[in-house]
Amino acid sequence: MNIFFFGGTSLAARDLVSSLKKDYKVYVFSRKKKLNKNFYYYDLNKKNNVSLKNSKQDENYLFFFSSFVPLKEKKSTWGKCSKTNIFGLIELLKKNKVKLKKIVLASSCSVYGTQKGSLTEKNFLKPESYYAISKLAQENILRIFCEKNKIKFLCFRLGYVYGKNMNNKRIVKKIVINYKRNKKLKIFNKKLNLNLIHTQDIKKFILKSFKKCEGIFNLTNKYETRLIDFYNMVMNKKNKQKTKKNQFGSNKLTKMFPSIKFLSLSSGINELKND
Repeated sequence: MNIFFFGGTSLAARDLVSSLKKDYKVYVFSRKKKLNKNFYYYDLNKKNNVSLKNSKQDENYLFFFSSFVPLKEKKSTWGKCSKTNIFGLIELLKKNKVKLKKIVLASSCSVYGTQKGSLTEKNFLKPESYYAISKLAQENILRIFCEKNKIKFLCFRLGYVYGKNMNNKRIVKKIVINYKRNKKLKIFNKKLNLNLIHTQDIKKFILKSFKKCEGIFNLTNKYETRLIDFYNMVMNKKNKQKTKKNQFGSNKLTKMFPSIKFLSLSSGINELKND
């Protein structure tokens, strides 16, 4: 089996790619320049010479984890989001010359907007930022492309991805950095549910499901973590918040693979502290 992995150096993909390489032939495409075997430079914002060519093997999978992700989603611009997330994807599909069995997309729970209550994959979508709109567009572009070309489609709507070596400008990492420097950080929007998902959990669920599953799946931790709860845990303060199910937590993947255990939040925080 061949796997063509776009965005293989992204935070959400790193652990997954490392595990996939143990059992499959993985071709990694990224705008980060590396000279490793089966690594190709590919920037969705630029004209690229790389195209997917015919393979002798019948089973070819395309993983698409490439996206422009703004640091502050509400301040994202349509120009930046659409150039990478929509038109960059379209150009890639135009260059495809490989017979694909399945396309796997990393989308975002931001497509639901700020709706309250329990949300499932069947809920009405209310994207409220240009980034969220561009992720919904990706889903629709690939769904139609797959239907037209008789390719299986699998989409994971990820929550807030965190893990080792994440961007220092992300809020959860900034909290940890300030903790290490023994500095206080003023927290706004304290009740915001982070919808956290660790990179190791992404790896475990996708490895189990990418061959078997089709359709759309929410992928976040099953428990709600408010921003203030995360801050208090990092600062070793007593956490009074009662355990509450995440609004995306009771998803189909959890029911399909009940044997998979989520990484505990405390373990994830300790990882960031030691990073």
